[in-house]
Formats: sequence, C-alpha cells, structure tokens
Amino acid sequence: MKKAKRVLSALLGAVLMLSFMAGCKDSGDSDPNKTKIDVTAEEAFTDVTIGDMTCTLNTKTGMITQVKNSKQTVDLSGLLIDVGYNKKMVMNQVGYQSYENNETWTLPSLVLRKKELPEYTLNSIYQTSTGLEVSMTLDTLTITYVYTFMEDVLKLGAKLSTSAEEQQLVNGVAFLVRGIDMDKETSTFEYPGSTPGGVYTFTENINYVTNVTDYSSPVTCLSQNDPAYNLNVIFLDEEEKWSTSAYYDENGKLGVANLAAVEGYLKKGEEMAVGDLYVQLVGDQDKYTAVQDFYAALGYKNPDDPVNDGPMYEGFPYGTMDTDYQNPHTLQEYAEQLDDLKEMGVKNVWLLPIFSSTNNNVYEPIDQAVIDPKYGGNEGAKAFIDRAHELGMRVLFDYVPHGPRPDQPLAVEHPDWISKKKDGSNQIEWECVSFDYNNPGYYQYTVDMVKNQTLEVGVDGARIDCSMGGLSNWSPVDGLRASSSGLRGGQNIVKAITEGFEQAGKNAMIMPENFHPVPFYASITDVFYDMPLFRMMYNLNHSGVTETEYTQELMRWLDVENKTSVKGQTKLRFLGNHDTVTWTFDAARPQAVYGTEKAKALWCVMSFIDGIPFLYQGDEDPATYNLPGENLESFFKDIFGAREQFLPADYTTEYLPSNTPVFAFYRAGDNDQKLVLINLSTGEQTFDIGDGDNTVLFENGVTVSGHSATLAPFSAAIIQK
Repeated sequence: MKKAKRVLSALLGAVLMLSFMAGCKDSGDSDPNKTKIDVTAEEAFTDVTIGDMTCTLNTKTGMITQVKNSKQTVDLSGLLIDVGYNKKMVMNQVGYQSYENNETWTLPSLVLRKKELPEYTLNSIYQTSTGLEVSMTLDTLTITYVYTFMEDVLKLGAKLSTSAEEQQLVNGVAFLVRGIDMDKETSTFEYPGSTPGGVYTFTENINYVTNVTDYSSPVTCLSQNDPAYNLNVIFLDEEEKWSTSAYYDENGKLGVANLAAVEGYLKKGEEMAVGDLYVQLVGDQDKYTAVQDFYAALGYKNPDDPVNDGPMYEGFPYGTMDTDYQNPHTLQEYAEQLDDLKEMGVKNVWLLPIFSSTNNNVYEPIDQAVIDPKYGGNEGAKAFIDRAHELGMRVLFDYVPHGPRPDQPLAVEHPDWISKKKDGSNQIEWECVSFDYNNPGYYQYTVDMVKNQTLEVGVDGARIDCSMGGLSNWSPVDGLRASSSGLRGGQNIVKAITEGFEQAGKNAMIMPENFHPVPFYASITDVFYDMPLFRMMYNLNHSGVTETEYTQELMRWLDVENKTSVKGQTKLRFLGNHDTVTWTFDAARPQAVYGTEKAKALWCVMSFIDGIPFLYQGDEDPATYNLPGENLESFFKDIFGAREQFLPADYTTEYLPSNTPVFAFYRAGDNDQKLVLINLSTGEQTFDIGDGDNTVLFENGVTVSGHSATLAPFSAAIIQK
C-alpha cells in the first residue's frame, strides 16, 4: 500500500487566497430564498441552524467544522471536494489517475496525499431555505458545495462549472470528510454489506493508508466505545462507480474518502452535478438500521410486486462451463431433466445464454434476438419453457447486453450504439464492442427483443450480465457525461429488459448481475446478486480463523448486510456459479473447496436464511458431468423441502451470536418462531435452545433433549419454538 500525507489544519489559513468585496452583487443576491453570509479575511465562525440541524461554518475557508443536532455533536476540519481537472487533482488531496484503460469492474485507486491545500478564491457563501451554498474557484474551475440540512443528516452535493472558453476534462471527483474528532485508539470502521467484510481498528493502519472497498460501497460506519457517538458516512452516485475508504491523518483525526470515477468534458455555460455525500448523526440509534431507515426516507424501495420465491438452478443444454460444455443436448432434450429439478424443489431455472455466439463463447452473443439453432432455436426454447410451466417452474434467460464483436452485423449496422474513446474509435472489452446502454435506439431494440421472446417462447425473467454498465462513452447521449454509461447505463438496461416483459404482459423475475450493494438498483431488482456474500466467505476461507470465529463472523456479516440493505430486499445465496467454478476465486466446486460435509452444512445455511438458495448445474450430481463429488440430489430435496414447508420467505431472520461454531438464528412470522441450528465444525456441539415447544421439524444429525440440542459435525436442524 502507498503512503500519503495531509496538510496540518492549523496551517490552512496561511495557504488560502480569499476573495471578498463587501457589498458586491452576484447572481445569488437577487434570489429571495438566499441570504448572503460575508466571507471574512480572518478566521471567523458562524452557526447556521435549520430545523434540528446546526452547522458551524468557517467564513474564511468555507469549510463546515461542526455538525450537531439535539442528539449528537461531531467536530471535524471540513468536508472537501477534490476534482480531477485537466489531468491533476485541483486540491491535491487525492492522487490523480486516468480511467481510460480501466475495465468495467475496475474501481478508482484511492491514494490519499498529505499536501497543503492550494490557493483558491472563496467566491460566496449563501444560506438557502434548506442549507448552504459555498462557491470557490481554482483557476478556471468553480466548485459549488450544495449543503442540505436534514433531521439527522448533512447532505453535500457538488456542482462544477468552468470559465474556460474551451471544454475542460474532468477525471475523478473525490468527497472527503476530514479531521473527524473521534478517538483513533478506540474507534473502528467497517463497510456493511460489502468487502473487506470485517470490523477494523484504525490502529491497524498508519496515517493516510487506506483500506479500500472491493465494491462501490455506500456506507462507512465509524464507531467508538460510546455508542451515542457513532457516525455513518454514506455516498451515493447513480452515474458511475466509486471507491471508498476510511483513514486517519497525522494528527490522529479520522476521515472517510469516496472517489467517483467521473469522466467527461465540462463546457462553459454548463454545469456538472456529481454524487451526494451524507454525514449521518446516528446518536443512540442502531447504526445499521439507521442506514436502512435513511434509504427508506430517500425513497429507495423494492418493486411493488416482486417475483422472488423459490430455489434457483443455473443450467445449460450443453453441460457445464467447467467441463467445457462436453454434454450437448437440444433444449427439447434438456427439458427431460426438468422433472428431476422439480422433484428436488427447484422453482427457477436460469439458462446460460442460448443465443448464437462467437467461437462457442456463450457470453459473446452475435444477436440476442436469435436463439441458436444448435440448441433448438425458438422451437426448442418454447418446448423447454412449456415443460417448465407444466411443472410450475420459471425460466430465466441470461441476457448479455455489452454487444458483439465489432465485425458482427449488429455492431456494423448500429455504430451509434457503441461507446467511443476520446479519439472516436470504438470502446472494446472482451474483444466485443461496448454498447452504451443509455442509447435510445439500443434501449428500444432491447425492449422489443425481450417483448417478442416473451410472447413467442414464454420466458419468465432475466439474469442480466454486465448490468453495472459499460466503458465510458466519450460521445454520450445529450445531457450525459462519458461515465454515465456506467451505473446509470446499467440501471437503464435493466429498465429496458423489464419494460419488454411488461409490454408482453408479464411480471418477470429480474436479477441484474450487480455486485455493488447500492440502494438505487432496489426498485428494478427482484433478486440481488449477492456476490459480496460469496466474496466475504472466500476471504474467510483463506483467513486462517478458527471454526468458531468463522461461524460467528459469517453470522455477524449477514446480520449487518440485512440491516443496511433496502428493507425486504431478496438476495441470491450461492456457494458457486459459472464464474467462480471456472476462472475466478478458487475456480472450483463447493465440494472441492469445503469438502462434501461442510459444503452441505453451508448449503443448509444458504437455504434456511432469508433469500433464494442457488445451485450451479452439477452441484446435485457431479458424476453426470464427470466431476468429482457425491450425488446430493436427495440432500437438496430434503433441505429445499424443509425450507418450503417450515420457513416462509417473508419470515424475518434474527441471528443468535455465541462463542461456538453453531450457526444459530430464528426465523419468525406471525405467532410463529423457528430456531435453526447448523454446526459448522468437525466436532460434536451442544447448544442451549431454551424453553418452548422444541419440536424437531427437520434434522440431519441433531438430537434434542430438554433444553439442549446435540449436533453431530456439520449437521442441521429446524426446531419449532
């Protein structure tokens, strides 16, 4: 990791060049909803109060130095916005980097720097009806800080403009909460629902060394010994991806940095708005549920009529990816296996892409409107789906919207759909063009394609590959910036596919391949593709922790994920999929990674907690595809059946921490409570189950006597309380 340093806050005034002329008029003076606050040449502080929120403003620097309400006070050195502008970060607090060669999954490298702030001109400070506007200029760039005071939250948004006659490059925008006055020695930080997935002490690092998130993580929780002084920093950017990290400075003060991979040109007379940072005063409220409640207050919610029930199975008529598709069948022939899946308890079948593709790479479709004749074409797809419907099962297509190879007709005939580099050439990734999902023509093509396939073959839903967006488009749709083809584009393609189903009259199951635990996908997602959980477990597997530590940390992480997600969000729970068994992480099947017995115990976890359990083709019977491992068809039939019979999807989950390797939790509904116990160790365990009915509803190696349950290694039980 790289070191970085920061400027001493005490020296801030010595390096600021402040511009103020008393009584001068500017555009804000004519707005009756704005009251001008004088900029001062000497350090001075003024309090601004709106509702229950009061902020202290340094009128020399334009920085907010205290945020408080009736419950909590937080002192800090300021909230700072740093902008990559013409190939340098103007505030010099974050290392500059180009994103031009980044892949779609690459997040910005977040390197903090201990540098003095440059000279800038503080143009104006206004109090508005909802907060503050602070405008400052560096060279030809003007940054307007837009603060909104909320009940327990201070919100900061950025507006960028330029006075330059020629367009200016913007590359990266960082939001930093600096100099938070919390005790470094006792404070911790974490990124709930994301990875790295632990709770970390600041003393484990050195100043300015960052512990950067693996995903675009909205939330950083800062905690100290007194829970009344916990603090959440939340960053949301619906346009592009970002990196997040907590750190501390050379004075031992804490900080949080979020760096958004903004790319675009800024033109005179135009304005670029970027992201929203929220400083949430948690007080004595639970710091995790405070996030969930805040998401609800912002209007983030799940679909009104979600489709999210039943176990899911990922399959393909030609066999498995990790055996190089060496078991070819048509869809008509593959339909004969649906009876076995139904018998096992599967409700949803996700088919890998069955469209015509390049070089037999199913994730290189030539045109997704064409189902490959070698799989049986439309006739085969309809036969497969009709049989699934007869059995009460759904079928999901795996749509791959990124685009075909550049010499394919869809790319040749629609060059305007392809994202462009700065020099006007095509953006290429995975040897395919990178379509801009914001393009209206491509949007309509997608709507029509999905509508037609729904009407013609009856498909029930979609797993959507690459739904976090594509490469930056330097010839963007009007009103958007180059990097809007990222998360904004990802949301747009999900909306297009959903609209296609809706126009065909179907309420479909929608499952985007979105790894980022961001709340703004919630309303367009029936099932969240919970890669953070898989990655967290992968990290645990390689951490060298004890069986008890493994179990308790997994429970803690799941509990926190649930409490910081949009309330009621359904998640896909998997131990492996086509990617993870083939080329990434361990590139191995769960039975190989964990051993058969522990894999079975973890499949019990995935099946009995809230969410949808998932299997990849061959997990149930590896021998079918010449893979090692035991036949587990009867095992999955038993646990999926127990899940269906005893654990309704709308039951809540309450985890029961203990100093044991027993994974324990309640699933509860109206006047009903079930206790679930799963032994994740190689040794026999006992667990105090307390009073109650204590009737064993399901077990595979657990006995109950009075208030005590005895669990054989890797066994599980569902107990009526």
